[in-house]
Amino acid sequence: MRGFNVTLLKMGSNIHESNFEKLAQTKEIRLEGVMGEGVYPLIDVTRDVEGALKDADVILVFYVSLFHGHLARVLAPFFKDGQVVYISPGYVGSILFRNAVNNANNKAKVLFVEGETLLFSSRIIKPGTVCIFSSNYGHPIAALGEHCFQKIVKALPPVPGKWIERNNVFEIALHNPNLIMHTVGITMNAGCIESSAGSFSMYAEGFTPSIWKIVNKLDDEKMAVLKGIGAKPRSYFEEFLVRTFENSDDYTIEEGFELYAESVKDLKTSTVDNRYITEDVPKGLGLLHVLGANLNIPTPVCDSIITLAGVINSTDYFKEIDDFWDIEFNNTDELFQLLNE
Repeated sequence: MRGFNVTLLKMGSNIHESNFEKLAQTKEIRLEGVMGEGVYPLIDVTRDVEGALKDADVILVFYVSLFHGHLARVLAPFFKDGQVVYISPGYVGSILFRNAVNNANNKAKVLFVEGETLLFSSRIIKPGTVCIFSSNYGHPIAALGEHCFQKIVKALPPVPGKWIERNNVFEIALHNPNLIMHTVGITMNAGCIESSAGSFSMYAEGFTPSIWKIVNKLDDEKMAVLKGIGAKPRSYFEEFLVRTFENSDDYTIEEGFELYAESVKDLKTSTVDNRYITEDVPKGLGLLHVLGANLNIPTPVCDSIITLAGVINSTDYFKEIDDFWDIEFNNTDELFQLLNE
């Protein structure tokens, strides 16, 4: 909204309907929080897919990744030459979008870019009003089929902070912090969440010394897989500091996480059956599990959390993982072909 014409497209109707109706009525969005306050105009607020996309230069997909496949099929017929589709968090959703474009027989040349996580943490606090709790400084990105970082950056709008180069969309997906923090934070704190009557703050209360041991072991598995796909094995904390702070070398891991936890302490968790599990287990841990299996890299902590989350939510997440990832690749050769596109 830094001088750009912004159209908001809403696809579903299950949640946030009162917010959508308020935005459609006023054609403006009110922002509060750490980035200041203000009211910003919207060009349109609509459910009309074709109308929303026809004049867009950049299409921002901030959508739960469980529905990337459906969303891709709906949007694909309307993409046009030169458009950029920015998917965040990505979880290699760009592959689904590219496949949907091909299946729609759409010949448009579209650039699909993925980000590790959102530019900032925010919540709708009432219809028409959003509060930004924290803002990231660094924004790691990669594109499917385009390896010239400068071309990618040139195609994207300027953002607070800076874009950071990564090798490919699989590296971006594995560095999504939710893959680790959401899955461990919820699964390993299920008792506290269920007994707290909605007052549990995961980041402020959930990461005790014992939980950090689990985080670190899961992070080791992630880094082994990153090395297996030819990427630099950066730790969760390395990537966290780069994303969060302009001068990341000025902060220790403990200082950095304490500051972040304080900034989001008012984000409360009241249930274990939420997207922290229902999305980040099958999509995040699922990707780690599948990549590890294809590369013959053991992922016992990852697999244990998938199992425990499934028991807690009475869901076979391994089946969901198979359903999601079988459509991407069937063996290691296909995987590395995708990595090198």
